[in-house]
Amino acid sequence: MTSTINFVEFPFTYQGVNFVSKIAENNRYLPQIMMMGEDFIKMNIEAIQEIIPNLVSISIDELNARIDEINAGGTEMFLELAGA
Repeated sequence: MTSTINFVEFPFTYQGVNFVSKIAENNRYLPQIMMMGEDFIKMNIEAIQEIIPNLVSISIDELNARIDEINAGGTEMFLELAGA
């Protein structure tokens, strides 16, 4: 039997790049994340600033590689480029 994981999406834009943070609907932290509201988006932006400080000067391939590194090993929370 195959199980499907549904995600709640939190879209945001940082430095002109459209991202979406995805959290599994069954994630135990989702209720707290929902209560955080805009602070959750700020937390995502701060992580991007730390991990990809040169966001506007890297290629799309480099950006995708960095996002892959961020998501490595993840099962319930992911950062993606919007529309990817």
